[in-house]
Amino acid sequence: MDGTGETYRLAAPSGSLLWREWDDGCVVFNLATGETHYLDDFTAYLLRLVETSAQTADALTGTVCAELGREHSAALEAQIGRALRNFEVLALLEKTR
Repeated sequence: MDGTGETYRLAAPSGSLLWREWDDGCVVFNLATGETHYLDDFTAYLLRLVETSAQTADALTGTVCAELGREHSAALEAQIGRALRNFEVLALLEKTR
């Protein structure tokens, strides 16, 4: 990971995300921005984890490994890092210190 220990939280107030899920992904509507986003199962899982409580990238990686049985790897860390950056660009998450 980036080693900064930055924590990510929802960028909008709690309850601002409305979810609609299907077998192969979901859409999330952000009441704060008025935008709708399609998420695959994995990125939806990550966003739900942060929606529940603020998380660091390292904590998310640990949770993914423990709950989904994924092997800890640089590729997994990079995948989670990309998702977090994309969530920031989409105004779904923000960093805190």
